[in-house]
Amino acid sequence: MKKFLLIFLISALFLACAQPEETKQVEKIKIGVLVPETGLYSSAGVAMKNAAQLAAKHAGNVDLVFADCGDTPEKTKTAFEFLVSQNVDAIVGAYSSPQAMVAADAAGENRVVYIVSVASTGVIEKKVAAGNRYVFRTSYNTTYWGMLAAEFLNLSKPEKYYFVGYDPLRTFNQGMLASIKKIYGDPEMEIYYKSPSVAPDDYKNVAKRLAEVVGKRDVIILGDPSGVSINFLKEYRANGGKGIVYSVGGALALPATLKKLNADYTAFQGAALEETEKTDLTKRYFEEYKNEYGEEANNYAGLLTYDSILILAKAFEKGGKEKLIETLEKGEFEGAAGVYRFNSNHQALWGSEKLRGVIGEFIKGKIEVLYPPEFATGNPVWMG
Repeated sequence: MKKFLLIFLISALFLACAQPEETKQVEKIKIGVLVPETGLYSSAGVAMKNAAQLAAKHAGNVDLVFADCGDTPEKTKTAFEFLVSQNVDAIVGAYSSPQAMVAADAAGENRVVYIVSVASTGVIEKKVAAGNRYVFRTSYNTTYWGMLAAEFLNLSKPEKYYFVGYDPLRTFNQGMLASIKKIYGDPEMEIYYKSPSVAPDDYKNVAKRLAEVVGKRDVIILGDPSGVSINFLKEYRANGGKGIVYSVGGALALPATLKKLNADYTAFQGAALEETEKTDLTKRYFEEYKNEYGEEANNYAGLLTYDSILILAKAFEKGGKEKLIETLEKGEFEGAAGVYRFNSNHQALWGSEKLRGVIGEFIKGKIEVLYPPEFATGNPVWMG
């Protein structure tokens, strides 16, 4: 009998150990994403939506709700209110500065955390300083956009530089240029082209005008991240335009686009490049984005949307919804572009040791990294 009882107990113990553990339920954060699916910024919207979905896959504790914010503050406000009605825990996205400002106000009114992942206006930091603790920004502020451009000017040492802005983004462009001037001095010329919807041939006129005056060792800083910048560059080169064209990124930071244009002597800035493995997430992001969506991942708006969602996911995991703001304020968060910390105005500390933008140049069919120095594979190359 004792022997039978011993066998029974051993068998029961073995069976208990062999049973699969009950699957642990992961508490998920519900994140709303403001995506410009229509309007001027719709090409960036595609990258933002793709990147958001990839971030949710990588995080494992994220449910997403998308809303089209278009290209106006009014549509952004409507989209934000829709996301609030869906009981989201936090919101990411929008594109332009006017859109982000409206979303920031809505975040304070509705007491929901909002991360600005693209816009750069200094008004965002002022709103936080005035008491709106619900707003954070992972993207560059306007000052850092200018600092990166000035870094390129210091690297290339042009004889002259010219600034070409995009009228719909005039506020951003002027803020960026003000930062460049403080570091490097005034441009030879400051000129803007209008949206094709307002003046279809204006970018052509500006391109032709500059092609007549810009020299081989001059730089054009192009403050337009939209698809119009591609047409400007084509028109500029077709008219014999010389020198290096330095783009703020966007459409002219995509390797496939640069290869298609054969756009030698085009420099650009971004949050990260596949060649710059800033963290363990960098390579994973670039490789899986390309495998998943069949295109290059070097899109500033997309990458920073990805990082913003991962940051929220990790902060939620650490402190839950009730301590989300406090966790974001005090924490350090790894993303594909580097390691994020926020200052007292909830601005990501771009320019710090662990979080710096990158500058690349497309030359002879491939991208050379120019900055930061630890990732550099070459120096600025001028037209022959």
